[in-house]
Amino acid sequence: MTRSFPILMLSLSLSLSLLKSQVTFVKGYVVDVKGDTLKGEVKLNPKKENEVYVKVFFKDAGGVIKTYKPNKIKAYGFNDLNFISMDSEGEPSFYNVLARGEINFYKLMFEALRMNKAVFEAEYYIAPPDNKKLSIVREGKFKKQLSDWMKDNPEFLAAYEDEKVFDVDKATSLIKQYNAWKASQ
Repeated sequence: MTRSFPILMLSLSLSLSLLKSQVTFVKGYVVDVKGDTLKGEVKLNPKKENEVYVKVFFKDAGGVIKTYKPNKIKAYGFNDLNFISMDSEGEPSFYNVLARGEINFYKLMFEALRMNKAVFEAEYYIAPPDNKKLSIVREGKFKKQLSDWMKDNPEFLAAYEDEKVFDVDKATSLIKQYNAWKASQ
C-alpha cells in the first residue's frame, strides 16, 4: 500500500493538471463589422493565453464555432476583458481595453524574438476618444506623457507616483479616475 500511494498521488496530480489546462468556453460576445452584438461563448486555451490578441474562437447560440481575426470583427469580450480591433502598423490586432473615455488605454501583446527564443511582450497605448491616433506609452516617462492629456486637471497626475518601473494597474486606475471626472463635467 505504501508503494501505491505515491503512484496514486502522481496520477491524481496529472489528472488535475490536465483538467486545469483543458480548453474551456466562457460566456462572451462578438461585435461584427456591422456593429451587431452576438452573444455566445468564447473558447479559452490556457496553453495559449496570448492567442486572445490574435484570434477568437466563438460559439454562437446555435452551437456553430467560428474563428474571427481582427480584420473580421470590431470587438469581442469575455469575463471582464474587452478587446477592440485596430490597426497596428498596417496589421489589424486585438487590443485589450484597459480604460475607455476621454483617454483610452490599451494593451497589445505580440510575439518577439529574444536570444533566439520566441517570447510575448506587451506594449501600452493611449488614444483620444475617437481612437484616431494611438500613442505608445513611454513607460519611463508615463507621468510626463499624461501631463498633456490631463492638463485641464493636473491634480490627478500629482497622485501618480513617478516610478522607474511602469505600473499598469496604477496607470489604469489613474486614467479611469480621470475619465470619470471628465464625464461628470
